[in-house]
Amino acid sequence: MHTDHVRGYRKRTARHPDEVVFQVVVEETDLWVTVRASQPDQPDLPDLPDLPDLPDLPDRIAAYVTELRGQIKAWMLLAPDFRTSLVPVPTPASAPEVVRRMAHGADIAGVGPFAAVAGTVAQMVAERFAPVSPDIIVENGGDIYICSQRDRVVGLLPDPASGEMIGVVVKAADCPVSLCSSSATIGHSLSLGVGDIAAVRARDASLADAAATLFGNMLLGPDDVTRVTERAAAMAHLGIEGVYAQCGGRVGIWGNMELAVA
Repeated sequence: MHTDHVRGYRKRTARHPDEVVFQVVVEETDLWVTVRASQPDQPDLPDLPDLPDLPDLPDRIAAYVTELRGQIKAWMLLAPDFRTSLVPVPTPASAPEVVRRMAHGADIAGVGPFAAVAGTVAQMVAERFAPVSPDIIVENGGDIYICSQRDRVVGLLPDPASGEMIGVVVKAADCPVSLCSSSATIGHSLSLGVGDIAAVRARDASLADAAATLFGNMLLGPDDVTRVTERAAAMAHLGIEGVYAQCGGRVGIWGNMELAVA
C-alpha cells in the first residue's frame, strides 16, 4: 500500500498561467488534476463557460472518487478474485461501469483487473468533469488521461546521462488520450519484470494501464525490449497506439510516441 502522498516527480510538472493544479487524495487513490481556469488569449479556441463551481471542484472530484472506490469495494465482496487475480476475471454486464472497464482492459491484455484500476479512475474522473473545462488532465500514480486543446509533453523518466526528463509529445488533435506506465524500479505497483519502464499510449486508459502491466511483466532483460515493441504492434488493432520500453540500458519505441525533453 502506498501511503506517502508526496510524489517527487510532480515537482517537475509545469502548468500554463491560466491553469489550476491540485491534488485529490481518497485512501490509496492519489490524483494530480490540472484544469484551465480562465480563457487564454487564443481567439481560435472556444469561449469558456463560467466556472462558478471551480473553488469546490476538488471536493466534487473527491466525492466522485469515493463513489467509484465504493463500487469497486462492493464488487470485491461479491467477487474476491477480482482484487487478487493476476489473470482476467469474468465480469457480468450487471457490474458497475468502473468494474466493467477494468475487466475489459484486463481481458485484452491478459492480466488481472486491478492492473487497470489507476488508469480507469483517471479516465472516468476526466470524463465526468470535462464539462467544467476544455482542458482537464488527471494523473493517478503515474497513469494519466488527457483532455486538452493544447499540445502537451508528458514526462516518462529522467535520462540517466543528462538528468533531463524524457517525455512524449501529445498533440491537441489527438486528445483525449491516455499514457500509462509500469515499472519494476519506480513506484509501488506490482511488476513481475525488471524493466525501468513500459509506457503505453491508448485512447482507453483501462487498456493502456493493463497493457503497461503486461509489457512491464515481459521485461525480464534487455533482449525483451524488442519483444515488447513487437507485441504492442500486434495489438494495434485492439487499441494500442504506442509503447516506450526501457530495460538494462536498452530502449524500444513503437507507434505514436514522439519523444521530447520535458
